[in-house]
Amino acid sequence: MNFLNKIYSWILKNYIKVISFLLVIALAYGIYLYFHFMAQKKDQEAGDLFLNFYNSYSASDFNQQEYKNVIDEISQIDNASIYLAMLQSIYAAESVKSNDLQKALTELSNAKEILSSKGNEFNFLKEIIDLRMVNIFIDLEDLERANNILKNTFLTYQTNKLILQGDILAIEKKIFEAKQKYIDALGQSENETQKNLINLKISTLID
Repeated sequence: MNFLNKIYSWILKNYIKVISFLLVIALAYGIYLYFHFMAQKKDQEAGDLFLNFYNSYSASDFNQQEYKNVIDEISQIDNASIYLAMLQSIYAAESVKSNDLQKALTELSNAKEILSSKGNEFNFLKEIIDLRMVNIFIDLEDLERANNILKNTFLTYQTNKLILQGDILAIEKKIFEAKQKYIDALGQSENETQKNLINLKISTLID
């Protein structure tokens, strides 16, 4: 009881300090909430723009002008938005279809730069982009750069990494090593279609 009385007396004597302290805490919390909600609002706006484009893209052919418009709009909201990386990945896939591999690499590199500032929750996207870049480098016969990317750690797409390593070794005529990579991939894969593909790759290896 005496302890509580002492606290009460101290508060009465220092009520200005107490009030000031509480106001500072309230202000700091208010600022945090403001920026938190603003970030959520920006993310929602960027997400809506991306979904509108994606739905349009899924229903018809790729529209480059519409893509540029959406990129510009999202960049104005947040120039490091995850949705920019996703859009650039889509454009890269379209560039590969039209055989513009350098443009595809540029788009994937830009997406990778954005993802480098994001947390581990986007690691699966980073891995997808890495794998797409490896495929392009293989097509360009730039096996050194492809191998350098495959040195990265892959958690979600480890099986795909092993398959691509096997592909590179097969191109280099390192048949035994390629077969081992495919066998390792086969042991990790849980997808029957993927397993059939791996078995096909193994069957086509020629000493």
